[in-house]
This record gives sequence, structure tokens and C-alpha cells, in this order.
Amino acid sequence: MSNRLPCSRCGVTRDIEIIERVEQVTIKGREISFNAHYSRCLTCGDEFEAPGQLDANLDAAREAYARLYEAPSPETLVSLRARYNASQKAFGAILGFGELTMNGYENGGIPDSTNRLLLKLAADPLIFKAMYDINSSKIGMTQRRRIEESEGFQTALRWAGVGGLLPFLTQVQQGKIEACAERYQRSIPEQVAVYIGPASFRDYSGMYVEARWSDAEATSLSPAITQSSPTQGAA
Repeated sequence: MSNRLPCSRCGVTRDIEIIERVEQVTIKGREISFNAHYSRCLTCGDEFEAPGQLDANLDAAREAYARLYEAPSPETLVSLRARYNASQKAFGAILGFGELTMNGYENGGIPDSTNRLLLKLAADPLIFKAMYDINSSKIGMTQRRRIEESEGFQTALRWAGVGGLLPFLTQVQQGKIEACAERYQRSIPEQVAVYIGPASFRDYSGMYVEARWSDAEATSLSPAITQSSPTQGAA
């Protein structure tokens, strides 16, 4: 393949060709080989990395490292799939793979970067369930039942996340949780965890008191919460 690019040695634009060769680099103390691409001036023979080739070569080196040292082993993939009681075909369909892809991976094939990411995400039951909710129509009823009865899927149901609380909270309650989280430099899940910790779990009104509801805000809370508080804190 030929093209024209400025040649630093010639000082003018020259015809160049793209060449490919195997390079070796050390990443995190490990030597890896990858296919690098360079430009060669057809007049003087100078070789250089044209715009875009440097980044492409770096990406190729990182991908070669990841395929060798970060790809999940076949045993890991079998264990992951078994956690959800899914067949190879069903598991692949849920993650968006081809029909025979999981079989190839479990027999030593190396996932590409996109599929490595999907497999890593699928190890989280909550994310797997989200994938399942999107793609469950692609698998049969028997497989859906097996997956939904699996320990991994049941874990996702038990730990659906604090986002599941929002339909049960008033806007005032949501605002107070966010305000307390910001005040104490916590994430929303961390703040919710504080409210259900050992000291406050016995008395839900601890949330009411710490947030220091105003009288106006307190009137918008449910009667159960309002009545459980020993006091209506000042604004």
C-alpha cells in the first residue's frame, strides 16, 4: 500500500508504503509481541510512525498484553456460567455473543476486548440481570426458568440496589438523603448504609432526627415516620 506523507529525512512529501512487523515490548514486567505498523519512505527508506500509527501501535501492544494475561481462563468462564445455571448458547445470547462463542472461549479461545468487558461485567449479578432483562426473549422458557432459579440471579433480586428505594421515597426524603450524603462526603449507598447500621437500625427515626427536618417538610412525610420521631427538628 502506497501513500504520500512528509518525510523528515528528505524534507519533502514523498511516496510511502505501510509496513508491518512483529515488535516486542515489556509491559508490567512482562514481555509481549504484537504486530506494529510503520510508514517507510520509498525514496530514502526512512521508517517512521505516521499520525495515528503511534496510538494504534500502543493500543495493539496493550491488547496483546490483555489477551495473554487478563483474559479469563476457560475454568473461570465455566464457573461464571454455572453460577447462573445457563447453557453456553443461552449465556452467549444474554451477553450478545454469537451462538457458538462461549463454546470457543471455554475451549481455550481468547475473547476480544469487547467480549472480555462483557464477561467481566456479567460476574456482577446485578449487571447480569440487567443484560438478562434485555435479552431474555432470545432464549427458551426452560432456560429462563433455570436462570431465574439460580443463586446468581437470586442474589441480584436480593440486592437490587438503592435505586429500587426511589419509588418508595418522597421527594423530600430523597432530598434529605442527598443533602446528608453531601454533608458527610458519602455516596448515596454509603449514606443509606449509615441509616440502617447497627446504631440506627433499631429506630428509623434516627434518620429523621439527623436530617433535621423543618416543620414544613415534616408535614409532607408519611404519618408513620412523623409519629416515630421523638421530636420535629428545627430547620
